[in-house]
Amino acid sequence: MEIDKNSLVPIYEQVMDYIKKKIEKGEWKKGDKISTEKDLMELFDVSRGTIKKAITLLVDEKVLTQKQGKGTFVIDENISFPFAEGLISFSESMKNQGLEFDTKLINLEKKKADKEIARLLKINLGDEYLFIERTRTVHNEVVMFIQNNINIKLAPNIETADYAHESLFNIVEKFSNHKVAYSETSFAAVSSTKTISKLLKIKEDSPLLFQEQLVHLEDDSIIELGRVWLKSNKFYVGSILQRT
Repeated sequence: MEIDKNSLVPIYEQVMDYIKKKIEKGEWKKGDKISTEKDLMELFDVSRGTIKKAITLLVDEKVLTQKQGKGTFVIDENISFPFAEGLISFSESMKNQGLEFDTKLINLEKKKADKEIARLLKINLGDEYLFIERTRTVHNEVVMFIQNNINIKLAPNIETADYAHESLFNIVEKFSNHKVAYSETSFAAVSSTKTISKLLKIKEDSPLLFQEQLVHLEDDSIIELGRVWLKSNKFYVGSILQRT
């Protein structure tokens, strides 16, 4: 593609159009690294500032993402959760997809169980449990809000773990001395509340994918009740079904 320097269309917009067309044609797929700024400068015979402006605007549009020291990549806007590949956590799933993410710990405290928590965790009314709230960020965008309710009787001192950097299932297995065995999981479409909207930086009543999960250890005891709110434009639940 040649740049028309006499066109009324700004040069940086022509560069943006070139990059978008490469992606649309599948020449640069999701997750692929695109040409370097130097290569694009030489290709179009334009300044580095022009290339930088085009790339910055495409990053703002969430077409591209930049990784420090690695280059510029086509953003992978859909994050799958492989529902039929066994019980894995969201952090494990995202790592398997090669996604870089940050976890922010918002709240960690011991609470006394009300009727609902006592019923779901199979503990007594008023028993202490660990309540955790976190968010996860991918490509500088907050994509999920997580609440964990943990039966601390089954995992003494579990409140001392590093919930910002370690997988919840790894933490549970380490402190309970039992393997995570299975879960009871449900998904639903919900609208964002005022509180969650602020955390996810979206408009109130925006559509979200909601997951509720009861996690069982190998002795069938319930260790955790997890609730996760996910941006519906970022996540999808994948499954492979076999006809019998």
